[in-house]
Amino acid sequence: MFHFNKKHLEDETIPMWVIKTHGESFYVDHVTSELKWSTKETPDNNHTKGSIKFKECLLAIDDDNCATISNLSIFDKVRLRNQKLGITRIRFSSYAFEKYITNPDNKIKYSPFKRIHGGCGTAFTMCDLLNKKQLPFLQIQFPGEFRILMPNEAHYQAYDDKSLWEKLQNEYSDGYDEYDSDEDDDEE
Repeated sequence: MFHFNKKHLEDETIPMWVIKTHGESFYVDHVTSELKWSTKETPDNNHTKGSIKFKECLLAIDDDNCATISNLSIFDKVRLRNQKLGITRIRFSSYAFEKYITNPDNKIKYSPFKRIHGGCGTAFTMCDLLNKKQLPFLQIQFPGEFRILMPNEAHYQAYDDKSLWEKLQNEYSDGYDEYDSDEDDDEE
C-alpha cells in the first residue's frame, strides 16, 4: 500500500511517497507499478484519507530511492520465507568445509547440496544453512571458506530455478570450451 506524503509539501527534501508493507514504512521519491491496483479509502483517518493497494506483490527499492512494485513469483515467496526463518544461502568450494558440515557429529542443519560451475573451470557447492544460530560459529571456525549469497546474485537464484541453473551451466561450459580452444592456438 502507498500514499502521498503530506510532509513533502512542507519540505521538498522529504520523499514524496510512503510505502507500507508488513508493518514497515519506506519513504521513496518515485513509485513504478507493474501490477493492477485498487484504492482504499480511510475518511476517518486524520493523517491519510486514501491509499493505493496491491496484492501479492514484490517491492524493490533501488539506489536512487525509486520503488518498483512487481509480481511476487514463487521464487520470491520462498526467498522471503527463508529470510523470515533466518535461513542463509551459502556457496563454497572447500572440501574440508563440506566434510565438516556433513559430519553428523557436528549437527549442522543444511539443505541439499547443488553443484554449479563458475568461470575458468571453477566449481562451487551451494546449500542453505537452516539454523541461523550456527552461522556465526561457522564464520569464526572457517573464515573465508564460504560466502553468503545475496538474493540478487545469479547463483542464489539458480539454486531454486532449474532453468537458470541449466543456463548458467551451459554459459560456463561454453566459455570454458572457448578458453581451451584459444589455449591450443597458442601452442603452434
